[in-house]
Amino acid sequence: LVGTGSTISQGRVEVCYNNTWGTVCGDSWDINEAIVVCKQLGYYGTSYVYPNGFFGRGTGPVLLSGLGCTSFETSVISCPHANNVLGTTGCNHSEDAGVSCTSVCFTGDVRLVGTGSTISQGRVEVCYNNTWGTVCGDSWDINEAIV
Repeated sequence: LVGTGSTISQGRVEVCYNNTWGTVCGDSWDINEAIVVCKQLGYYGTSYVYPNGFFGRGTGPVLLSGLGCTSFETSVISCPHANNVLGTTGCNHSEDAGVSCTSVCFTGDVRLVGTGSTISQGRVEVCYNNTWGTVCGDSWDINEAIV
């Protein structure tokens, strides 16, 4: 995440492809794409989406446009995108996408993590006092899983 006014958790989205850094077009940029980027960077969630060069214009190629992420992808490059060829976009840098990610969890939040985790399976973690922790498996059964 880079650009004017960027911080460690917010800024213009850039990706590296074939050893070249480039930007992502904000033409169809929405919360689903932002969720993927934030997850890819190790953040818990997304608090804001910036579709049109909010963090300044990038340089180099615009590598991705027309993204159609579902929010379940692990990398923004793996999301469906226009032309299915990186670097062949009709965008310019005035449309560069940006995002604001959040690293804070809130007491009671629940997530599934671990190798092979998906939206419906994984190790259960619960947030307490802005910290993620695992749930002890002693006496864990279908009743807890249903909740």
